[in-house]
Amino acid sequence: MLLAAASPILAMLIGCSHNAEVWDTLDEAEHLMPSFPDSALVVLSSMDKATLGNDEEKAKYALLMSMALDKNYIDTTDLNVIQPAVDYFLKKGTHNEKLRTLYYQGRIFQNMGDDGKAMTSFLSGGNLIGQATDTLILAHTLVAQGALYFKQYKIEDYARNNLYAASLYGRIGNKILELKSYVKALDGYIMMGDRIKADSILNISHALDKHLGANEDYLYSSLLSYVIEFGTDDDIRKIVDDSQSLELASDDALNIAHACKKIGDYNKAESVLSKIVVPGTILDSLKYLSVSIDILESECKYEQAYCLHKEYSAMLEDYHHDLFSEDILFAEQKYNIELDRLRQIKNRDSIIWGTICGIILSVFAISILLSRFRISRSKRIIAEKENENLGLEKEKLRSEKEKAELERDNKILETENLKYEKATIERECDNLRNLLDEHSGLERPIQDVIKTRLDMLNGLLAKEIANNDNYAKPYRKWIESIREKKDEFMNSTRLAFTASHPGFIEFLETHDLTADEINYLCLYAIGLRGKEVGEYIQLKRHYNVSSAIRKKLGMTEHDTNIGLFVRRKMSELEK
Repeated sequence: MLLAAASPILAMLIGCSHNAEVWDTLDEAEHLMPSFPDSALVVLSSMDKATLGNDEEKAKYALLMSMALDKNYIDTTDLNVIQPAVDYFLKKGTHNEKLRTLYYQGRIFQNMGDDGKAMTSFLSGGNLIGQATDTLILAHTLVAQGALYFKQYKIEDYARNNLYAASLYGRIGNKILELKSYVKALDGYIMMGDRIKADSILNISHALDKHLGANEDYLYSSLLSYVIEFGTDDDIRKIVDDSQSLELASDDALNIAHACKKIGDYNKAESVLSKIVVPGTILDSLKYLSVSIDILESECKYEQAYCLHKEYSAMLEDYHHDLFSEDILFAEQKYNIELDRLRQIKNRDSIIWGTICGIILSVFAISILLSRFRISRSKRIIAEKENENLGLEKEKLRSEKEKAELERDNKILETENLKYEKATIERECDNLRNLLDEHSGLERPIQDVIKTRLDMLNGLLAKEIANNDNYAKPYRKWIESIREKKDEFMNSTRLAFTASHPGFIEFLETHDLTADEINYLCLYAIGLRGKEVGEYIQLKRHYNVSSAIRKKLGMTEHDTNIGLFVRRKMSELEK
């Protein structure tokens, strides 16, 4: 019985020890992977897969084995190698584990020749930029994706991906891979004929190459393409002559042959081609045929050139057919469509769950409210009464505050009006003095009116400046003296304004105002206020005349009072 009870515990302890041993081996292989991938492959190959327990262990082993095979240049086409990692890490893994899984899945698809699925994997991996922190794999993903862009003639995307990858490689100090990515980007901009960007990247690449001091010449092929694209005939001849002493790869030899063809040296181009073994890749074969056709045409061997041209056209057609028959051209569009679909599903699910949660919370809240309703009813009634009283008090305070604010605004407005009137009086005094000085020949009645008005205005101005009502006594006496001779005074005032402010009088006449109406406005113009004008011409008449004049002048009920309007209009017409 004791042994039977202890057996599950022993089994669990053995299981824990076994898992720890597996993880130690996996950790050892992962540690060896960057610098000694061959040793990592040996460690992984020596493991018994039967010892792998849960899905996470199988996923870890699958990912490390895929990495080891790729780093040892063993191009596996067996998706089963990576599948456990795909099944586990793409659902439960970290961002770095997802990124690595997608990259090595894409590499296996490339080995299988399925560029469309490879592109989908690389696009998914690239979508983790900003989340994953494995900079090396991010850069590898961009380079691999760029290679597929190159196959689709998307040279701008190819160059952009490699530029980004170069910056990532530089960030982690991998100078060789940084230089290689810059060289690929350089090739892309040379193909696009963008010399400005090509020059910039060439300078960066030269500096990196000099810093590395490597025996391998990473830049030669790109420099050759650069000179052929942007150099003069002399530049091309020099690089062709310099190449005579070098052992060139077939792609560089094809570029040299193309360079010879470009400067018209078909004999040398034919000589270079004769030393080249027929290229293995279809793109190199197309380049080989292109140069050969031009050479044969230069030698007037048109029949042979025609045959090669047919071969070239057939090969190019096959290449395009293969390209269009694959999913690679549409992989990016499909990926974006699928991404949009997943986002829509996610948004829909968020809305559904949000609605459900909202309903649950609403039901819960309603239940709480209903349970508290009976308890809080009496308190609420009391509180409502108190709030009502408080509201009345607040309303009273608000009314008092509004009243105080209104009084303050009225005082401000009155102060502004007084300032304006003071300025108007000062200007009018100046005008009247100038009128007397400049027009000594005015008729005596007009001069008397002007002098009387000038005395009156001086008294008003003195009152405003000194804030002393005593200075306004002449003004009051003048008001009293003119009450009994209203028509005579108003006509003389209008005549005075005709002399001192002809533009103002003309403005009033153009608005069809009668002589009496102009007389009425002149009362405001000489400084009388509305109350004083009303007392002077009697209140009822004052209201009727004022309404008629406002209508003729186009004033509305929202416009300023008529006295301010008259004095401002006088000021405007003087300018």
